[in-house]
Amino acid sequence: MHLCSSHSDLVMRKLTNALAISLCALLLSVAAFAQTTNMRVAFNGFGGTAPIFLGRDVGIFKKQGISLEMIFIPGGSLSAQALLGKSLEVLLGGGPPVLNAHLQGGKLKIIAGVINVLPYACVVTQGIRTAEQVKGKRIGISRFGSNTEYVVRMAFSYFGLASSDAQIMQIGGSQARLLAMTSGAIDGTVLSPEEALVAQKMGYAVLLDFTEKGIEFPHVNLVVREDYLESQAQTVRAFLRAYLESVRYYKSHRVEAVNKIIALSKLPDRQMGEIVYDSSLRGIPDDGRPTLKGMDVVFDAVAKENPKAKTVTMQQLIDLRYLP
Repeated sequence: MHLCSSHSDLVMRKLTNALAISLCALLLSVAAFAQTTNMRVAFNGFGGTAPIFLGRDVGIFKKQGISLEMIFIPGGSLSAQALLGKSLEVLLGGGPPVLNAHLQGGKLKIIAGVINVLPYACVVTQGIRTAEQVKGKRIGISRFGSNTEYVVRMAFSYFGLASSDAQIMQIGGSQARLLAMTSGAIDGTVLSPEEALVAQKMGYAVLLDFTEKGIEFPHVNLVVREDYLESQAQTVRAFLRAYLESVRYYKSHRVEAVNKIIALSKLPDRQMGEIVYDSSLRGIPDDGRPTLKGMDVVFDAVAKENPKAKTVTMQQLIDLRYLP
């Protein structure tokens, strides 16, 4: 009788220990699942950000264990500096700032393409209606080395003008440039489609619309530091999984997507939001792959100002191994 009781006690202790171990494992698993990684993501303008904001709102990033902190920094070159300074984990930035940063020793990588076409319009004040009238005028950009400087120089090329035919001035973000036009400090600038629509409502004219031309261009990419890629590979993969799911959600939920565009860009009416949404669909790749053709154009353009760009390879700037 005593032996039978001891045996029963031993069995119960084993069962209790097994249950305790299982419970601890379950609690650890739940804790690990509940743990989220905070990622600071900077953007220069609202182009390409709506899918990410929408994905954050509906819990797509949270499902991948990621908490997003979205930070606005005007100017591609300035935000590239913030990324290099480790104030950010991810940057939504253009191809030119990434190449310029690389030429200055910055180790950045494009890991996905967000907008692969050139969605800019050249907007000018009243009194300018022809390319010839741009000569001698003051044209505003965000910062030197940014997408906006590149696009302004491209516009000059389309107009048959040299860069020296007008004064390129560093002003700041799109809102600052619009204010500078209103005050008469500049005579023109380049703006995103939604911003150009607002400018037209204010009485300004679109002298050249690159959006209609469908030019391949690495306008917005997901950019990270090389050291972050090496140390946080799993986090980067989770982020990209969430990003691509957010793109699918954005493209399949039109009403929510348009509402998000209107809220982010502060557009005055829904029709403008619809126009911006339809325009965005052409430039956002479903698979997250950046435009290599567009990057080639950037290499050629930057090489005219800095011959060192000819020595840089595509592989030095782009790493697509982390895309799902």
